[in-house]
Amino acid sequence: MTSLPVPGSARPDAAHKGNSAGALARRPASARPASAKLASLALLASAGAPVALHAQEIASPAPADAPLPADASLPADSGPAASPGEAHGLKALRLSGFATLGFTYNDNSHAGVITSYAQAHPANSGFSADLDSVVGVQAVWTPLKGTSITVQLVARPDNGMKPAVRMAYLRHELTPSLAVRGGRIRSPLYFDSDVSEVGYAYLTARPPIPLYTIVNSVDTLDGGDVQWRHSWHDVAVLLQAYYGNSQYRHHFYNDGFAAHAKLTGIKGGAVSLILPWITLRASRTWISSYTMRGGAIDTLDAGLETLATQMNAAAANPYLPAGYGAALGAQASAISALMYPFDNHPIYTSVGFDASFNKLRVLGEWAELDSRSRMVGRYQGYQVTVGYALGNVTPYATYARQRRLGPALDTSALNATGLSEQLDAGLAQMQQALALAGSYANLSGSSLSLGARWDVREHVAIKAQYDRLETPASTIPGTFAVSALPIRNRANLATVNLNLVF
Repeated sequence: MTSLPVPGSARPDAAHKGNSAGALARRPASARPASAKLASLALLASAGAPVALHAQEIASPAPADAPLPADASLPADSGPAASPGEAHGLKALRLSGFATLGFTYNDNSHAGVITSYAQAHPANSGFSADLDSVVGVQAVWTPLKGTSITVQLVARPDNGMKPAVRMAYLRHELTPSLAVRGGRIRSPLYFDSDVSEVGYAYLTARPPIPLYTIVNSVDTLDGGDVQWRHSWHDVAVLLQAYYGNSQYRHHFYNDGFAAHAKLTGIKGGAVSLILPWITLRASRTWISSYTMRGGAIDTLDAGLETLATQMNAAAANPYLPAGYGAALGAQASAISALMYPFDNHPIYTSVGFDASFNKLRVLGEWAELDSRSRMVGRYQGYQVTVGYALGNVTPYATYARQRRLGPALDTSALNATGLSEQLDAGLAQMQQALALAGSYANLSGSSLSLGARWDVREHVAIKAQYDRLETPASTIPGTFAVSALPIRNRANLATVNLNLVF
């Protein structure tokens, strides 16, 4: 099978021409020619997030008007080599796109399957087309040499196919090795988060659910980044620094409501190292504020505020024994501290690799989410994928696990006071509500996936995959979408996907 057309990518000066290697990312080992030096050069030329630097295959030169691969993280403005007219600053508009038609079967009537908490409709029991199906279109306008504007729209059936803006940014090359982007870019948080919706771009049917459902919710960043790239013989490096904000609707499937999630002060950096047989990437991201408002969360906060007010009123009673009023006042302060329990200021860390050894391909990633919030928790997870190319078909296996570390939220501030039956009843009710919310907030889980990718023709792939998804206990929902606890904590998921780029 031939690789995706990457116009001009086989030229020795690719790193200075802004060629796109992104849509070649995560291809089966069978699709990888041995032109490692040319691969490194083209990878350096990418203007998207360094996640897309996994591709160590470069096609032979393609005509300048060849169809542009639709890689979400490596937009077309960094793509095909400029035509003679474009090289002289003429305006040029280029269109490209990607699509996945996906069908799943879920055998668990208690647990829906999601790939993001922004997903309005989970893949519930039975057949569904909501989990993976997506269509995206992308336009790139190049008004001047080295300057481009990229816009990408994505529609999914779970939100009624209403187009959402995933990318809308201006990119400018300051030097052949240094570029800046400003506007809306794809998420740079994890190894594959920038192409989570571009099914053709990765080997498996989707990035592993236990590891990626959390980060897929933050699919865009409104701000910008700075990228520096360079190569030394067969080694290429790309450095990225980014800053911005993000927001989305976070669905709570047990109550059927969605909260407005807002992330401010997202800042971080990533480094990618590309060698002939392996690509390495490490990133770390700090978020100043991650808030959730709306629905049951506001009701919960109002209840805590009421209890704290009542406790302070009781503490002010002059007839209380010595020291008792001070203890009640301290308890009231501790109750106030429990307000906004889902707010946090997390740190995301990711270290991943993509390696090829002849027909064997091995991918892996270790990731940590430290929410710095007792309600949300701290998580460490990993995934390992192994594939082996047999012609145009690549069977593969993936194991992924996400594990919560550290204690759960301490609700001892809501213990009974013995002063008032009515007050104590309210405290007990709120304590139960927070304990239940803490159970729903536990994202621990694992998955075992077996599948195969068939590259039918250029730009077209079909994938079939079986997933066994499991949480540690029936009282832990993990990343399942559940309406009540306890649940049957294992789901068998069958998937058939048709992936296209055009």
